[in-house]
Amino acid sequence: MIFISTLELYLQSCEYAFLCVKHLYRFFCYICKIPIFSLSIMMKLFKRFLTLFFFFLGTMNIVAQKNAIYKFKAEALGGTVLNGDGFCYGIESAFELPFYGNRNWEYTYNFPTLGFALGAFKFTELGYVEPVIYTNPYFNYPFIHNPGAFSLNVKLGAGLALMGDGNDETGYIFPLTGFLTGGINTEIALQKKYGRPAGQWSITMGVNWKALHNGNATKQSRSLFIIDGALGVKFTPNVNPLPIKHPAKPVDQVMALEICTQGGVNQLSRDDRYYYPNASLNFGFYLPLSNAYRLGLGADGFFNSIYDGTQRTTGNMRYNFIKEDKLINRIRAGVFLANDLTIDRFIIGLHAGVYAFNPIKIPEYDEQGRKNDNLIENLIYTKLVMKYKLSPNWMITSQFKSHLSKIECFELGFGYVIPEFSRLMKNPFRNIRLKKEDPKELRIEGKRYK
Repeated sequence: MIFISTLELYLQSCEYAFLCVKHLYRFFCYICKIPIFSLSIMMKLFKRFLTLFFFFLGTMNIVAQKNAIYKFKAEALGGTVLNGDGFCYGIESAFELPFYGNRNWEYTYNFPTLGFALGAFKFTELGYVEPVIYTNPYFNYPFIHNPGAFSLNVKLGAGLALMGDGNDETGYIFPLTGFLTGGINTEIALQKKYGRPAGQWSITMGVNWKALHNGNATKQSRSLFIIDGALGVKFTPNVNPLPIKHPAKPVDQVMALEICTQGGVNQLSRDDRYYYPNASLNFGFYLPLSNAYRLGLGADGFFNSIYDGTQRTTGNMRYNFIKEDKLINRIRAGVFLANDLTIDRFIIGLHAGVYAFNPIKIPEYDEQGRKNDNLIENLIYTKLVMKYKLSPNWMITSQFKSHLSKIECFELGFGYVIPEFSRLMKNPFRNIRLKKEDPKELRIEGKRYK
């Protein structure tokens, strides 16, 4: 029954997936000032494809083979809205693919799981944005793992969400937004004995943090930050194999050079009539300290055209001190320290930087005498960075730039990698000797042969 209800939820939510594609397409056309063409033919084909795809997922439960291990999960959710009033409640279903040591990084992360979730929740006070429908892939890392019996996991995921478009009181709300999630969850098997039917079922519990934010790409959206608890069940059609634990092969600790460029658009307030381009260019040197973590040091250059001195009639009070339209006000630069988690080709990191060049100095009080609450923007910045390597030398990148809790913008781009940069560079100090030479010491010059 849990499989049937999960499949039904996916099928009922297909219409919301079509709306996501539709709103994203219209948003792109609006920014680029191109005409919006009919999507009816494309949507019909997309509906047929999804229907066949979900039907295929259903038949997998019947024709499953021992070499195709997967899981179905359904959970009830309940939590609180951190930046709003009231509580939220909902349901999440997921399709999971466990890993059992086919690649080296799977041993590093203790046989993790890749999942694909589809969920929905409502609110007790924020009825104008409900229902919120979200979908996202996620990564489950079992840092405590007893195969076939118990696991305690860290969960990280990112995707898209669709919400209600507001009412007469709130005004129009752009319904499509970004979705980030993270948390801790546990899985407890109903029966530990290998091969028993009850061992295919497990109880799941967890605590999650969810953020719905588009990086100020449009201020007409509604940002939400939620903490919730989850309780549900998980079903494995096939018997779980018991993986053989083996230490992962350590990665080479070789410094890499990465050069990345990103871009996007942003707004300051709901009264903005335009979308202002923003871009960044950065380079960094990254040294892996383990199979799962690397440390980096680099420099950033930022450009944001929204700080042009013309935003004085849009309800914006924060940057009204910028009274002149100067190019220099739109440029910032800084140096950053990177802390990255590496998962095979995927990289997620939190970067903290210090401005080396920042002509925008936010005053302590705005023009109405109200105290600005984030003066730290004059000194430091932070970035939530995600990268995926398409090849050893090329990758796609995305980042949220912020000043602690104040998000400035979101950007997408690409990067070029020199993976063995330190090996390509010759040591410029190789001929310097700190030890005083002894004229009586016998030295052999020339090339050595083995």
